[in-house]
Amino acid sequence: MTDRSGLSRRSILLGGAGASLTIASPFVHVTPARADKGEIVVAGWGGSRTTAMREVMFTPFEKATGIRVRDDGPPEAAKVKAMVDSGNVTWDILDTDIPAILAMVNAKLLEPIDYSKLDKAKLGKIPPVLHHPYGLGHLIYSFNIVYNTKAFPNGTQPKTWADVWDGVKFKGARSFPFRGGLSPQLEFAAIADGVPADKVYPLDIERAWASHDKLRPLVTKWYANHAEAIQLLSSGEIDICCTIGPRGLVAKKEGAPIDVEFAGGKLAPDNWAIVKGSRNAEAVYQFLNFVIDGKVQAELAKRIPYGPSSQDAFAHLSEAEAKELNTSPDNLAKQFWTDIDWWGKTAENGKTNNENQIERYARWMVKRG
Repeated sequence: MTDRSGLSRRSILLGGAGASLTIASPFVHVTPARADKGEIVVAGWGGSRTTAMREVMFTPFEKATGIRVRDDGPPEAAKVKAMVDSGNVTWDILDTDIPAILAMVNAKLLEPIDYSKLDKAKLGKIPPVLHHPYGLGHLIYSFNIVYNTKAFPNGTQPKTWADVWDGVKFKGARSFPFRGGLSPQLEFAAIADGVPADKVYPLDIERAWASHDKLRPLVTKWYANHAEAIQLLSSGEIDICCTIGPRGLVAKKEGAPIDVEFAGGKLAPDNWAIVKGSRNAEAVYQFLNFVIDGKVQAELAKRIPYGPSSQDAFAHLSEAEAKELNTSPDNLAKQFWTDIDWWGKTAENGKTNNENQIERYARWMVKRG
């Protein structure tokens, strides 16, 4: 569910977002520094995300173990299915999100993770919510209130979703996601209506939609992907946006008049997943043990501002570096985790909650009045 020019991938379930920054850069291949001990192939989304991973994960792992890491991708389910069905599995590890993982689990395309093979001390620093049977969370993205600092200077921005829904006190154009199979942001609609974040699941659908109706007159633009959202904010065409906070921080560092309010944010992980039929299981677990290390994750966070899953990472980051990461202890306490199980639950009509709400969103969008 992201716009790594792959908006539909992340939209499978969460209506989500992209944790990578760009996909324009080519994939990079590096010769190992030690004696050849085989290789693993990591399928990801390329661009600056993969470049950063090669700098702090892939190349150091190669030097430490002699196992080559080759990157490929994108990790689309159709490509994984073709490999598994043919028995010619050339990928070992996927870097992808839970919605994609759930779809591939249903299609029997992934191996369950054997958590007994992972370093207990390192694993213990990663919140249990990220220990999915088929995906280990490693890079955290979040939907946040992202705003134009010219419209809201010096801390005057909306600080809650109720503020975002308040067009009188907080004037300005809004933008929310639609198109590409995106789910509606019903959690925020419920919270804006007074539901505590820790009580938002299971969602009261009708209450959330009634609140969503109140948002509609305030939205001047429904964006199709998160790159568009950031562009709209940067240009001043909109003032308040519900989009991926880390993307806003990237734009901020590049000089755009944008900042992020973490309070009330919705967190979700990108994950490591093992392709069914991988022939390099021992090397895969060596790799996983290497990349869940807090210091390694801290180095990645210095390059791309997505939250490390390991809380130990913050022992290796300065206060200034931690301040703008969504999983820092202070910011983590202000946010909540997306309930993947709720969105994936099958309703009475045989469709998941996600499928039903996407369909309702499309009907809602064309409704008059």
